[in-house]
Amino acid sequence: MYLLERQAQLDELTRCFQEARKSCGKLVLVAGEAGLGKSSLVERFVSEHRRDARALWGACDGLSTPRALAPVHEIAAQTAQFGSSLTRDSESGDRLFRILLEEFVRPERVNLVVLEDLHWGDAATLDFVRFIGRRIQRTSALFIATYREDELSRGHPLRLALGELTGHHVVRLRLAPLSPAAVELLSRDSGRDPSLLYQITGGNPFFVREVLASPGELVPQSVRDAVVARLLRCSPETRELVELVAISPGKTEGWLIESVLGPRQPAVDEAGARGLLEVQTDAIGFRHELARLAVLGAIQPEGVRALHAQVLPILAQHGTDPARLAHHAGFARLSNAVLEYAPLAAKEAARLGAHREAAAHLASALQYASSLTPQVRADLLERHAQESSLANQTREAVASASAALALWREIGDVEAEARVLSLLSQEYRTVGEKANADECVGAAIGILEGLPRGSALAMAYSWRSLLALNRGWDREALEFGQRALALAREIGDPAAESHALCNIGGALLGTDDRAGYEPLERALALALEDRLEDQAARTYRTLLFYAGLIHDFARARRAFQEGVEYCEERGIFSHSAYIRAYYTACELDRGEWAAAARMASELMRGSEVTGVQQRITLLATLATVRLRRGDPGADELLAEALELAVPTCELNRIGRVAAARAEQAWYAGRHSEVARETAVGLSHVRGHTAPWIHGELLFWQSRVHPVGPIAERIAEPYRLMLSGEWRSAASAWERIGMPYEQALALAEGPEEALLDALAILDRLEAGPLASIVRQRLRKLGVRGVPRGPRAATRGNPAGLTAREVQVLTLLVSGHTNSELAQRMHVSAKTVEHHVSAILEKLEVHTRTEAVAAAFGLGIVKAASPTSATASPEPR
Repeated sequence: MYLLERQAQLDELTRCFQEARKSCGKLVLVAGEAGLGKSSLVERFVSEHRRDARALWGACDGLSTPRALAPVHEIAAQTAQFGSSLTRDSESGDRLFRILLEEFVRPERVNLVVLEDLHWGDAATLDFVRFIGRRIQRTSALFIATYREDELSRGHPLRLALGELTGHHVVRLRLAPLSPAAVELLSRDSGRDPSLLYQITGGNPFFVREVLASPGELVPQSVRDAVVARLLRCSPETRELVELVAISPGKTEGWLIESVLGPRQPAVDEAGARGLLEVQTDAIGFRHELARLAVLGAIQPEGVRALHAQVLPILAQHGTDPARLAHHAGFARLSNAVLEYAPLAAKEAARLGAHREAAAHLASALQYASSLTPQVRADLLERHAQESSLANQTREAVASASAALALWREIGDVEAEARVLSLLSQEYRTVGEKANADECVGAAIGILEGLPRGSALAMAYSWRSLLALNRGWDREALEFGQRALALAREIGDPAAESHALCNIGGALLGTDDRAGYEPLERALALALEDRLEDQAARTYRTLLFYAGLIHDFARARRAFQEGVEYCEERGIFSHSAYIRAYYTACELDRGEWAAAARMASELMRGSEVTGVQQRITLLATLATVRLRRGDPGADELLAEALELAVPTCELNRIGRVAAARAEQAWYAGRHSEVARETAVGLSHVRGHTAPWIHGELLFWQSRVHPVGPIAERIAEPYRLMLSGEWRSAASAWERIGMPYEQALALAEGPEEALLDALAILDRLEAGPLASIVRQRLRKLGVRGVPRGPRAATRGNPAGLTAREVQVLTLLVSGHTNSELAQRMHVSAKTVEHHVSAILEKLEVHTRTEAVAAAFGLGIVKAASPTSATASPEPR
């Protein structure tokens, strides 16, 4: 196989292969639009190394709802550990991952693992790639994953997964279209006009090949025209075969073709000879998905439906995977078959941690649920609500739970009614609807207290405790948490016990009582021991939030790392999104502002953040970075954050937003606004014990007028600041690891302390406060006050130079390196150096990610591309 203009990628793959031989495994992500030759590149590379490595192949399929872990099982079936004995229900996802990792670690021979079409991957398969990607450097494996970058929408799950795969062991290769010279070389003996051929195909290798293989002298205007032209020259028998194969993504088994059409060897031979189908030993498929879609699009809709209906019973008799049966049943529009197979597929997907796919299967079944009995329909709706909740699809969860609630009430099943009310209370809380959340949990408790005491009542008490915990109402959280704990232990319910312990621990930590770690650790141990995945994830989330709230960053980081890994290996996106959002506040407090802003921006652009609480946290983090650096855009972020926070009545969220707004007003000299914003926050703290947020609000209030007697339950660093003990306060902040607050304290001292504060602030690029400190130094008559960072790098959170900002601004416009070089009057090599520096400073991997980070960090504004001007390269 001869490949044009792909030698650089082959050389890089060879380098990674040599590293894997030394037990320094690599994950290589090969990106490119459809038809650019990702599969051809990988096949060529694997063919060159078959003698030196064990090749393991898997491919994601394009089913309407992907089969959970299908490509991972495909890879596992080729290993000695599993072999032919593997069954889809024999292993849980996390155990399967670990066994495969053990296979990849073996040093005897390099494992060359290929996972194709990752853009179609289900949630559990993406978890597998995350799992392997974090450990690949300790293996003797070269893991190659291909995906279509043009199919990744802003909220595509793969986009988030790719953003998490970082480090020297992760290599990214991007395929570009062929050049005009390469297209001319390919078309040399065809008699085609190479310029016209390049103009129409854009250098897409697959399209070029299809056009050159198409009959006639005219150049087809699309891939579909080229493929269909070849199909029309085939015999009727071959066209029937090709159309049957077209309805199934991937390969179609020989036995299935023979069952539907009878023996068709001459047709198989003709389709292979004409380059339409690729014939393997026991299966037949298209050489490329674009060709399959071209043929599928040429079949009349009723013909497609009939073909799906024809293969469905044959596949069912053969014991095919329920997800595949549900796919064909859906396209055949056979309601009874969808209702039979979709719930089975959902159950299997949920077992493997693919909750997004489970919710999709159940949604398909609900389209035909009107014919079901109310009880069966209510059960389907409740299951869909539960899976949607775990998949972080909050609005869908609320809609299905509300419909289920109405049906359970109609049926008269009060226990089911209470169960759904408890679920609804948390979903309403997630979207910030406090009144509905309170009403639901209160109604659930009212129902259950009239029934024999059991697990449902224990959980309802615990949900009530959780609502109070989230609002910072420590006394109510502890009261209902203790009620739930006592009942759970009385009836021997570990799930309710773990849930209650988690709330109790959070309530204690929220008051700065570190005894709260003990019940939280016990809650986590119970959840892990009993495989209570949702509860374990929630405990990690609670640990992170409250460790961050009291600025115990070591514990917070551990909860973040363990929690993200746990959630994403199991597809529990609702909790992993919270964990990531909450950790941005820790990065902010630690002075890692660029990382905090980048992480917050990425999360806000994605689809995973659906909860009001998450968005408030992200808005506050990003706004605080901007206001402390003097960057524009903080006003709008804080206005939205306050609008979202106030209806929740959650003091920690309202308090943090109010403190940020007060801080911003103080920098601007708007003292009346400082007083107003702190009053808003303090009104929600009143009557509750919240030492850290209470202290922060009082500190900013003290900037504009005396605060009076200092409350007893104020965090020590803030108490010291309010008492005027700036030196002790600065030492306390330094021990905790919060440099900005340390500088705030030092800024109250004499010349030496002010200079120390200025050094910290210049390192953080905290322009507004640094300006205030410089003014104080000048008033003291200090000469030679450090000027701080250059203006060129002070205007953005990543420390880019003026030239790098210019390059980034032009990247936003979509310019290539050669276009950038021409516009800036420099060499392409110089542009490459600038782009590499930008990617490193922004801590991203691709131009697309750099552009997104530029907008997120406020470096480039929406109108910037048009204002970019070229200037000579400074010498």
